[in-house]
Amino acid sequence: MTRLLLIGCGAFGRVHLAALARLGQDVSVLEPDPAMRAAAPPGTRFVEGLEAALRDCEAAILATPPATHAPLAEAVLRAGRDLFLEKPATETAAQSAALHALAGGRIVQLGLYFRFHPKAQAIHRLARAGGFGRIHHLSARMSGLKRARGDSGALLNDAVHFADLLPWIAGEAPSHVFATLSDPLHRGREDLAVIQLRFPSGATALIEAGCVLPGEHADAVVPGAETRKLLAVAGDAALAEVDFMAETLRLRRGAHHPAQGGAWLPDHAPAEDLGAAALDPVGVVAAQLAAFLQAVRSRVKQGPDLHEGGVLPLRILDAARRSAHEMRVEELP
Repeated sequence: MTRLLLIGCGAFGRVHLAALARLGQDVSVLEPDPAMRAAAPPGTRFVEGLEAALRDCEAAILATPPATHAPLAEAVLRAGRDLFLEKPATETAAQSAALHALAGGRIVQLGLYFRFHPKAQAIHRLARAGGFGRIHHLSARMSGLKRARGDSGALLNDAVHFADLLPWIAGEAPSHVFATLSDPLHRGREDLAVIQLRFPSGATALIEAGCVLPGEHADAVVPGAETRKLLAVAGDAALAEVDFMAETLRLRRGAHHPAQGGAWLPDHAPAEDLGAAALDPVGVVAAQLAAFLQAVRSRVKQGPDLHEGGVLPLRILDAARRSAHEMRVEELP
């Protein structure tokens, strides 16, 4: 059994604990906040001191606030330990690039939840197999009436998921970014973000993220919150929509065809389900961690690393900030 250290035992850190318990994996926990320690499950084994804790583990899971990721991840990598790093990897793409250069032969896997959700994986497989034909649009909404986190805004908390997922499904990185960011709570963070992307193929994408909009489903992590988590992919051979909260996936194969009077009419088959399994948040995190543990043992990466899961999505979010500030389209090299 791999000797694991969990750094951070906040709300999502406790999801990690539940996922590790589901895997039958033992873990030590480093958490200096007494309130967070008190909220941990009974029997949690706490340790003291980062340096000593890193000496006693083989790999670490980092689930602390985003601003702490760069220095703590650097400490883990300099100690020669493998690392599972919760999203966002860092606050900027440059920080992720520096960690990627430091990682060397270490296994580093990013905790990008939707990469391991069965329905997102089914959409990705269909896209890579050409099932959508030529993709012309993708959209994602991760918004609702939710907690406004004290350590980050909508970009690093929510939009980062889809800044990774949409290019992964599209099979290409965007070439242009245009964004509007707003601070409706007047707390100095963007609590509503709308990001438009254009890809070299001509496909477009839209990401909506925020905590000040109507929700539809009870949030699985924060009591009293309501959220929407939606993904849509449209191509010239099929359309699909995923509701991650309702655990539904609807696919309609077909296309528009010309008709009389210059109109084009849809000719699509009835909706079908690709048979992707439902999985609760603990199950998705358990799938991520199982892949990470396999990578640690085999020395073969199983999920997105610091370049794919850190640098690339954060380049989009960096560009979104510049775009919103300058009110112009940002071109990505």
